[in-house]
Amino acid sequence: MIFPRKPAGITVLHQDSDLCAISKPSGISTVSERWDRAAPTVIDMLWDLWRIEDASAPRPHVVHRLDKGTSGVLLFARHSDSQAHLRRQFHSREVGKEYLALTRGVPTSREGEIIIEVAKDPRHPGRMKVVHKGKACATSYRVEEVFGEIAVVRLRPRTGRTHQIRISLREAGTPCIADPFYGDGKPLLLSSFKGNYHPGRGNEERPLLDRLALHATRLDFLHPSSEKLTSIEAPLPRDLASSLRQLRRWAGTSM
Repeated sequence: MIFPRKPAGITVLHQDSDLCAISKPSGISTVSERWDRAAPTVIDMLWDLWRIEDASAPRPHVVHRLDKGTSGVLLFARHSDSQAHLRRQFHSREVGKEYLALTRGVPTSREGEIIIEVAKDPRHPGRMKVVHKGKACATSYRVEEVFGEIAVVRLRPRTGRTHQIRISLREAGTPCIADPFYGDGKPLLLSSFKGNYHPGRGNEERPLLDRLALHATRLDFLHPSSEKLTSIEAPLPRDLASSLRQLRRWAGTSM
């Protein structure tokens, strides 16, 4: 069955009779949140797409989730057997996950591993905090580019905790840009690194990036039917790609 490639807001990266991988935009939840059930969700957008071709198409099966602010590869199953197969891989940590982040501050080592212990934060529902004897949280990283006090960091989480990458980067002293939970929430501005920047008379500067600077770039897993290693990659969305172009043009790399 052939479907349109671009429903409103999402891009289909791969699909077959067992699964569908999409590129999730930032700002949209994977599934409905109890505090905002009327907001659009990725699962409903994908279901709407499927029903364009087949009005009786079953609802997509959730395999894993991405934070509302995070963009990138998101996987859904087309039936329960595929869902169970894929979920087992996530639960047993057999799925390779890769992310790209823009951080405020530069890690002290070009590559390494961040290991912390976390638990839910009762004072801030939906957030995590670092605690003694909490759940283990391990993330390897590599710094790819440095622009003054901004770094481009590639990360591979070895565990699958809520907000793992975000809180790990905060603990390393290099939070994601525009992270409202674990950073200062401030957007990326061209004026912060371009000398003699002027927005123009009467104009207010528009941020280059005013959302969480985190993108899920790749997933590696065994296909439910063939058991072959399958890799899905999501290109950088326009806002992140544009931010990187401006940094490379005006900030100059220091690596």
